[in-house]
Amino acid sequence: MSDAAIDRLKSELSRAFDGTHADLERIEILAAGLAAFSTTIPPYEPRFHHLRRRNLSTHELPSKQKPRA
Repeated sequence: MSDAAIDRLKSELSRAFDGTHADLERIEILAAGLAAFSTTIPPYEPRFHHLRRRNLSTHELPSKQKPRA
C-alpha cells in the first residue's frame, strides 16, 4: 500500500471518529435532557422569611357614579 493511500485512510478514519464523537456528544446531551424532563417536579412552597408580614384588610371601593345628562 502506498503512503498516499495510507494517509487517505488515516484521514478518513479521523473524520469518521470526529463524526462519531460529535454524535456521542449529541446523544449525551439528549439523554441528559430526557432524564431531566422525565422526573416529576417536587412540590414547591415558597417561604418569604425575609419579608415583613403586613396585615392587609379588604376595603370596598366606591361604585362609579353615572354621569349626569
